[in-house]
Amino acid sequence: MPKIHTHYDNLKVARNAPPEVIRAAYKTLSQRFHPDRNADNESATRIFQIISTAYEVLSDPVKRKEHDEWIARTEADELAHSRNAQASQYGTSAASSSGSGYASGFSRFVAARHDRSTNALTMAFKGLTSKQRNFIFIFSGVIVALVVFIVLIE
Repeated sequence: MPKIHTHYDNLKVARNAPPEVIRAAYKTLSQRFHPDRNADNESATRIFQIISTAYEVLSDPVKRKEHDEWIARTEADELAHSRNAQASQYGTSAASSSGSGYASGFSRFVAARHDRSTNALTMAFKGLTSKQRNFIFIFSGVIVALVVFIVLIE
């Protein structure tokens, strides 16, 4: 899912940033991109306008709440869109509950569990190099072979 660009991104602050942090970020960025300091740079003027608009929205509690609600709606729409696209990739509709499109004996519930476990495995190996992952897979294979060997000997 592509990340939505928000006013928080424009000011380079977290979404749960307190007003003091937002004000400090605006002050820093506005001094850096102020048109008086960058008279020959047209992009600095444009960036300053974007920063000013972002601060105007995020400094007002009502406008900030509306912006946060817009972000939540947009992210929910993006998530629904990506789920529909994924479902259409497998030949099913996201609204269908019959599980059609899956192989016989492979229900939607099992597919969902499989997807979660695949994601958990991906998350477990995130940040590891391919060399480290290969070592882990080979090492676990050796352990399994030793356990099988010990069971067969006894």
